[in-house]
Amino acid sequence: MQFHHVGCAVDCIEDYLALYRDTLGFTKVSEIFLITEQKVRVCFVEVGSESYVELIEAVDDNSPIEKLKRQGYYHVCFLTQDLDQKLEDLQSQGFLLITTFHSEAFQGRRCSFLINPFGHLIELAEASPRF
Repeated sequence: MQFHHVGCAVDCIEDYLALYRDTLGFTKVSEIFLITEQKVRVCFVEVGSESYVELIEAVDDNSPIEKLKRQGYYHVCFLTQDLDQKLEDLQSQGFLLITTFHSEAFQGRRCSFLINPFGHLIELAEASPRF
């Protein structure tokens, strides 16, 4: 697996883009994607070589992250070449699978959220394009 991003729930992507881009100087920013299955908008800010902060904004009161936006950083994402095998391996080691969905931010590739044995939220994504 390869580290990809840390997810940060926000009220308004544009406000946080101003912080990361204008104040902190991180100028490599992806487009804003609508992830329909998750009812969120997301944007990736490159903060290191192929390492990102994902800004995530709920677009619906029923979005899974609507209640998390006050918590800020809430998950870490890793890329994997074989999502099915990695899910099987992690579940056999006590990880709990929450959901699997297709993400527009990863060109329709599948992503899965799991909770590790310590209660942390982990996202796995099928290998993605570079931003």
